[in-house]
Amino acid sequence: MNTRNSMPISAARLALRWALAAMVVIVLVLAGTILANRTLFSPQHQVQALQQLLAQGEGAKALGLMQAKVPAGDAVALNGEVLKRTQAGITDFTTDEAQPVEGEDQLRTVTAHYKADGVQKESSYTLRHDGKSWLLFDKWVFEPSTLPTVSIKANTVNEVTVNEQKIPLAAGVSTLPVFYPSILDASFSTKNFAADTRGMVVTKPAKEPVEIALQTKPTKEFIAAINAKVKSYLDKCVSEQVLMPAGCPFSYTTSARVNPATIDWSIAKYPTIEVNYYNGAWVLSPLTTSATLTLTEQDLRTGAKEKKTVKDEYSFTAKLTTSTTEVSVRPVAGGEQVAG
Repeated sequence: MNTRNSMPISAARLALRWALAAMVVIVLVLAGTILANRTLFSPQHQVQALQQLLAQGEGAKALGLMQAKVPAGDAVALNGEVLKRTQAGITDFTTDEAQPVEGEDQLRTVTAHYKADGVQKESSYTLRHDGKSWLLFDKWVFEPSTLPTVSIKANTVNEVTVNEQKIPLAAGVSTLPVFYPSILDASFSTKNFAADTRGMVVTKPAKEPVEIALQTKPTKEFIAAINAKVKSYLDKCVSEQVLMPAGCPFSYTTSARVNPATIDWSIAKYPTIEVNYYNGAWVLSPLTTSATLTLTEQDLRTGAKEKKTVKDEYSFTAKLTTSTTEVSVRPVAGGEQVAG
């Protein structure tokens, strides 16, 4: 009797165990589904995925994920190595929990925090609920948007360097659509002109382009080239044994007779070169030089001869014609433009 009674009891216990195991599995599946829905299928996970694509230089995939419109401009910073360089300084990227948008049940805002070259910044993203995947997991998509743009301006040159990439300029301007966040570093350097690096961190879309205006400065080589040309011009002037060298700022008048062989001009002090950008062109500030003249004068009435030394300051101007590699200096003395 005991053996026969124990068989249905064992079967019942086995069935109970299977039922408990099934319940545990169901609970674990539900817990896993909830956890996955809050992490892998959350709005903030989409933002993290976007940032990973940007860091990898996968611009096409990032655009598809964002559903973003690309404004007109040079798209060089939207893919590949240049895109990677715009992200190189973005570190410690984290996201807050998604927050509901007031009055919009299907929208959520995700705020990301990060460092841009060590400086704490943040960006916000808006995503919309787009149904379920496999009837279990939420689908979140970015709200369609337009990428921000950066306007880079520089005078004198026809191209600049942005994140190690040469960018052509049209009338001194180039417009670049960019993702956000992005770090852009712009500069240029030529034989005659250069601009120190200027950085810009783009953290959000904007209706108007953010601007990087590069301040062009003449190089030491440029100033040295002008100085050499002005010096050569003055040296040629003082080599003439006349009282008024042609096309030169120097002159001396006297009522006495002068033997040309005794005329000797020399430069006591060469001008200081100062170049400024004015009204769309580089101009040379007025120049002042100091010259010494020695000569022997003979009095026309008595015939007496006297050796004189005269030192004076003389002013003149010069016109510049410049490019990134060449410079022409044309002195103007007494209203006369001299070839230089």
